[in-house]
Amino acid sequence: MIERESRPMLRVVPPLPPPPRPPPGERVLVSADGFRLTSERLEVGERSWRLEELRGFRTQHEAPGLKLPLGMGLVAVLVQPALLLQEGSWRVTMALVVGTALLFAAILRLVLATDTYSLTVWTAEGARQVLRCEDHQLFAQVEEALGEVLPRPEPEVFPRRLVLVR
Repeated sequence: MIERESRPMLRVVPPLPPPPRPPPGERVLVSADGFRLTSERLEVGERSWRLEELRGFRTQHEAPGLKLPLGMGLVAVLVQPALLLQEGSWRVTMALVVGTALLFAAILRLVLATDTYSLTVWTAEGARQVLRCEDHQLFAQVEEALGEVLPRPEPEVFPRRLVLVR
């Protein structure tokens, strides 16, 4: 067998180009990966909107669903002691392995669960989701900066009606 000599390899990677500078008089309020909000425009990826074109925005906070991992963990915790009381067989062993895997999967899901934040803006074409992230601090900065430069539409208030039921 021929052994190859392994040598460390050095690759030269060109540096990333700096982000384009905003025009004079325009200040950057929030800048993140692929998202930039300035005092004059909102840039997302290749799209750009002047703030005058935007009619409003809405934010949404989504908490992770924890019912499934908690249920899996509870089932695994309740079933395993009953299986340990039975005589040994390969079915019991497999059930214990599966139960343990479910328990660890449930714990891992609970540990790795994060909240998700999304930003939707209204343009002339309609509503567009422009940002979805898990970084609470970045999203709070975006929400605060947008609140200063864009109107937040008021939720629709439906008139209350008195309904008589007989």
